[in-house]
Amino acid sequence: MDISNLHFHDTEILRVVEDTDGDSLTFEVDYPTDWDAKIFERRWIVFEDVLEYRVSEGPFQGSPTILDVTIVEHLAPRYRLQIDTNAGTRHLSCTDVRLLEHQPEAANKGRQATASPSPAP
Repeated sequence: MDISNLHFHDTEILRVVEDTDGDSLTFEVDYPTDWDAKIFERRWIVFEDVLEYRVSEGPFQGSPTILDVTIVEHLAPRYRLQIDTNAGTRHLSCTDVRLLEHQPEAANKGRQATASPSPAP
């Protein structure tokens, strides 16, 4: 797993979604796509085959911003990551991480499929 091509610094975490069926964790983020022009775009950072996701952050107003991500341990095929934010630290173990384009219709489709219909009056 190579995380050197991902620019984590100053990425703002908007929400985190756990997919218990797929064993993945998705961070919905504002990601710096053009650092010089200070352009941020909505993206998904997807961690695959996740174990032991732990958040150790204190009270914080607003969304936490990632300062750095470090691989602290590698026991094949797993990597233990430390995600430092301006609110504290997050830790997780995973086998891969991917940066994906944000697709709101895909997120909404998943929600709609699990929603139950309103009861009849």
